[in-house]
Amino acid sequence: MTPHSPRHNALTENEYKPQRQTGFGCHQIDLYTPNMSSLYLDHFGLKRPPFQITPDPDFFFSGGRRGDILSALLHVATHDEGITTMVAEVGSGKTLLSRLMIGKLPADVCAVYLANPFFSRDEIIEAISRDLGLTGLVASMEGKLAALQHELLRRHASGQRVLLVIDEAHTMPIESLEEVRLLSNIETGQHKLVNIMLFGQPELDDLLAEPKLRQLRDRVIHRFDLARLHADEIGAYIDHRLRAAGWTSARLFSPQALAQLVKVSDGRARRINLLSDKALLAAYAQGKESVDEHHVISAARELPTVRPGAAGNVQQPWANPVWQIAAASLAAAGLYGLFLWASLPIPGGGTAASTAEKMQPASSPTLHFDTSLTLGPRRAN
Repeated sequence: MTPHSPRHNALTENEYKPQRQTGFGCHQIDLYTPNMSSLYLDHFGLKRPPFQITPDPDFFFSGGRRGDILSALLHVATHDEGITTMVAEVGSGKTLLSRLMIGKLPADVCAVYLANPFFSRDEIIEAISRDLGLTGLVASMEGKLAALQHELLRRHASGQRVLLVIDEAHTMPIESLEEVRLLSNIETGQHKLVNIMLFGQPELDDLLAEPKLRQLRDRVIHRFDLARLHADEIGAYIDHRLRAAGWTSARLFSPQALAQLVKVSDGRARRINLLSDKALLAAYAQGKESVDEHHVISAARELPTVRPGAAGNVQQPWANPVWQIAAASLAAAGLYGLFLWASLPIPGGGTAASTAEKMQPASSPTLHFDTSLTLGPRRAN
């Protein structure tokens, strides 16, 4: 390794950062240090990091119906009028899809993109107005709405469509969503002045199911669902990103590594990227020319575990069979202790159970201790 090689510079760059190192024989590397992807680029002959989690249109994968959904969104943005929703699980690629769509819009469509929509009712109108170039807004809500409507009418008269794209829409307050609905009411005699797209996680469906939002829900003309990648699509997704990053040789991930990725990734693009990046680091650390199953297993240990189909939640301990057996054992031990106590002889004759009965006040209900505890057949739930 030469003193000024990219690999040397990358290592020097991270030399004094807090390290959480993991050893794989050839190198000691830190899987949590930012920009570690640059370490393995030369080793695998890559020109750029293939698995960054920042949305990058150059790495867009059209498989898994993503290309079809992009085409449909573009058609809606340029032809239809109303509210469209696009629902996807966290880390599935909805933000990349929305930005790619905006980048492909024709010149006669003006897009207003709100990436962080946790605005109050007043703030969301101000944010939209600012994106459309309005300044010097008055303090009253009526004045802001009037100025916005005037600008929308002006753009419509010049032949321009306005598209409002709201990402992470599932985080919006109900009052702000209701304001979005009111925007959809602004129209001429024949056309809506604002076309609206809401991108969000599955919680968006729950939010729109609220009774307070039934009028907005009735205005939804299209709903798209961005599904997780299937097992046969994950290999194609990984190969596509590697090729986009400059990989030109045969398959870099072994079939066993791909099978393990399918098992632990939950089909979500962001998790596939994280696992693949860390697996490449593990292979680089061992000086290997390809990624094998144990590299993916090592990468998976660095990330929270998920159940297939879950939204990234770690499995609750009481759902673990070990915890269930332990709980059953404690319950059985408690019953057995009660049995022993009730059967204990005491000075003067009798048992603890009979003595306890005698010590009760006359007005108290009699406590009966069954010293022949038996468990009947267990019923299935």
